This record gives sequence, C-alpha cells and structure tokens, in this order.
Amino acid sequence: MSSHALKIAAAIIVDDEARLLLVRKHGSRYFMQAGGKIDAGETPAEALAREVREELGVTLTNWEAPVEASAEAANEAGCFVEAHLFWATIAGNVAAAAEIEEVCWVTLEQARSLPLAALTRDTVLPIIEQRLKRA
Repeated sequence: MSSHALKIAAAIIVDDEARLLLVRKHGSRYFMQAGGKIDAGETPAEALAREVREELGVTLTNWEAPVEASAEAANEAGCFVEAHLFWATIAGNVAAAAEIEEVCWVTLEQARSLPLAALTRDTVLPIIEQRLKRA
C-alpha cells in the first residue's frame, strides 16, 4: 500500500495562560492544530491565514517561520501529512466553523489526556514544552 502526502500548514497557538488551542473536525475523534491543506499557488503562510479565518473566524496577527515535520494523517487512512507548523498569534474570538466541530483551550497536561493526531502528540506538544521552559 502506498502512502500519499498531504501538504498542510498548521498553527501552534498558545494563550497567555499557557493553554494550547486544539480543534476537532466533524466525524473525527482526534484533536489537532487549526490549519489545513495548502492550495495550489499558495504559500504555507497564506494557507495558514486562510484556514484559521475559515475554521475559527479569527485573524492571524503574527507567525514565526515554520518548523517542518511529518506524521501519519489522523483522518485519512494510508496518508501522512507534511506540515509547516507555525507558532502563531490570533485576534478575535475563536468559534468553530467550516469543518470544525469542537474547539478547546487546554493545558499540556489536559492535552495529553485527549485523543490527539500523531503530529500534535509527537511533534507539537514537545515544541510547546520546550518553548514554555524557555519563557
């Protein structure tokens, strides 16, 4: 069975209380970062701004150059994601929209008790842990 790569941009959003923003798509049990597939002709940053606006109804106000990572896709069997992970800040009140069913702000400890997408569990949580230790 061959694997198919999905190129995505995703936002690591952490608030002033060190809580991480996670989303869960309709029909999925897995929590992950807001973001999505990069359309043809889009840069990863443009895709991220569009996805955050569509999924959460907020504006991306700042983002740092991405970390690139790959992992097994949470919702597409036999696929993996090649992700551009941006440390990002947003403006506005977050609300689930488009394909998002649930949005939550959780601590790292709370996040570990949720069913997480592989990318979130194996790459994003360690990135946040390191960053919070330096803060």
